Amino acid sequence: MKNNTKIYNRFKGFTFEDCDCRYCLYYGGRRKGKVNCLADECVCADEIRQAKERYRRERSFNGSKDQ
Repeated sequence: MKNNTKIYNRFKGFTFEDCDCRYCLYYGGRRKGKVNCLADECVCADEIRQAKERYRRERSFNGSKDQ
């Protein structure tokens, strides 16, 4: 890219919807309403935590603006 190229849609992190277990590589389906993960522990836990924090910050920012 050249120096005068502007990127409008920068990646700002995953959304909460992007972190759904159904999209995970290690998703083993559901059985009796419980998610079966093929990994020992959730590999997306950090992304899910960050998405939750970003969602909370966005909600509190937008909520305070309305009042």
